[in-house]
Amino acid sequence: EKYVDGGELRLVLSEHEIRDIPPVGGRVVVFWSDEIPHEVLPCAPHVSNENADYDRYALTVWIPETDPRNIQPPGSKFSQLRQLVF
Repeated sequence: EKYVDGGELRLVLSEHEIRDIPPVGGRVVVFWSDEIPHEVLPCAPHVSNENADYDRYALTVWIPETDPRNIQPPGSKFSQLRQLVF
């Protein structure tokens, strides 16, 4: 079933698995954004831009690290998927 207000977070979990997560008040979704290809689908495609009731916000947090190997292990199961999608 399609979420009628839009704004779903789309995660590409494998070559054959895409998961859409609808925005729900109070929900927090945490994932390694550098490893999992993702996008946010358009918000409220049926509503005019003047209606602020349908606005969506996202927060991105970057974890600084001097050695990127400490953030993403070389054997990450998502590394090949990222290369496939992007």
